[in-house]
Amino acid sequence: MKTGFRNTLWMGAALALMGAGGCGGADSRIDLTVGTYGEHIYLYSFDCRSLEFTSRGRVEAMDASYVLEEGDMIFAVSECGNGSGVCSFRKGEDGTLRKTSDLRQTGNDPCFIMLYDGKDDRYMMTADYSGGSVSVFPIKDGTLKDRCAQLTFSGNGPVTHRQEGPHIHQLKALPDNDGIILASDLGADVIRILEHVPSDSACIIRHAGDIPCPPGSGPRHMEFGKGRNGLILYCISELSGEVLAYDVSSGFRLIQRIQADEVNAGGSADIHIHPSGRWLYTSHRLENDGISIFTINEDGTLTKTGYARTGKHPRNFMISSDGRFLFAACRDDKMIQVFRIGEDGRLIPTESMLHLESDRPSSITEVSGL
Repeated sequence: MKTGFRNTLWMGAALALMGAGGCGGADSRIDLTVGTYGEHIYLYSFDCRSLEFTSRGRVEAMDASYVLEEGDMIFAVSECGNGSGVCSFRKGEDGTLRKTSDLRQTGNDPCFIMLYDGKDDRYMMTADYSGGSVSVFPIKDGTLKDRCAQLTFSGNGPVTHRQEGPHIHQLKALPDNDGIILASDLGADVIRILEHVPSDSACIIRHAGDIPCPPGSGPRHMEFGKGRNGLILYCISELSGEVLAYDVSSGFRLIQRIQADEVNAGGSADIHIHPSGRWLYTSHRLENDGISIFTINEDGTLTKTGYARTGKHPRNFMISSDGRFLFAACRDDKMIQVFRIGEDGRLIPTESMLHLESDRPSSITEVSGL
């Protein structure tokens, strides 16, 4: 087994998927899981021709605000204050989910999950927002075990009502550099650098340093892209509404700050790069809710090219693996909104919307095998 932290989908992997997944598949459908603030995780199939959603079932899970698939497993957080945790499910042949672990305790209010391979075993990490921590859990025989490590941070920022303490919001592995992972700390205006410590136990991580962000910016979610000189780290700042671009090869040197939120609402949320590597998208909430569109230049800098209005509170969005559709989880309208992606990267609204009765969608993930 290859050791080191596992990176989620980024440009190279996404390009390999184009034509093989999503609407490029023979059945011309996209299978999805929807995490919510509410009582359920939902399973749906999206027909790429009719643009209709078909329910594939649901499973009880309290405030499962972020859900992640890995093989036949689904992992979900439960973002419930000091009663927070994480649990696992196994997909059945009929597409249903069967719970395989009880709730495992995290720090308060986990809001993101990442998987990685250890020396001999597999592990899961959570970003614990209110706890200001990162928690680590072993995965044995498809079952999530008790927490084996936790890092808790300190620090604050100048926006006193939002940055009174550390708030870890996302985890991202450094591509092609096993053992290094980044953790965005919205509360302290830094991106934490974590490192796997070689030992007999792969469950040991340490805090190896910080990447500074502008004061009051509130770094939230990250993506990796490529520029002329190599890898670029892009980070959407929740409070200042900017995209921060860092040149990784020069020690995470900040090379660009570009405004994404058009009205400075302080609610910027998610960031993703199109599978082609040509465009970058960010979501924005609280006022003028919508998604900003950027062209990625040859040197890795960004040029803003458009803005598409969405429903209320687009907390999370997903680009299909074939690059044809963008799905926005509009939390406060209780719906998933579908856009086509044009040849120039623009977002073209469709009439397709998936409405939930009571639960508020907070994450959407493309899955296989439903």
